[in-house]
Amino acid sequence: MKDIFTVMYPNAQEGAFIKDLTKQKRSMGFVMHVSETTNMMKVRFPKVNRDAWVVWDNHGHYRVIDK
Repeated sequence: MKDIFTVMYPNAQEGAFIKDLTKQKRSMGFVMHVSETTNMMKVRFPKVNRDAWVVWDNHGHYRVIDK
């Protein structure tokens, strides 16, 4: 069950493209792996040439572009 702060934002799935909306300016990323156990997802950001672990439950910090 989702909490009231995440219900309006869809979660990304593996293979989805996301747009990072945080102040870190990582731009567009590709979701490589989702771990529901740790509530994290591994995202590759080609523009800054690195991978990052991002919180999977979406609190408005990313937008799902395509699944």
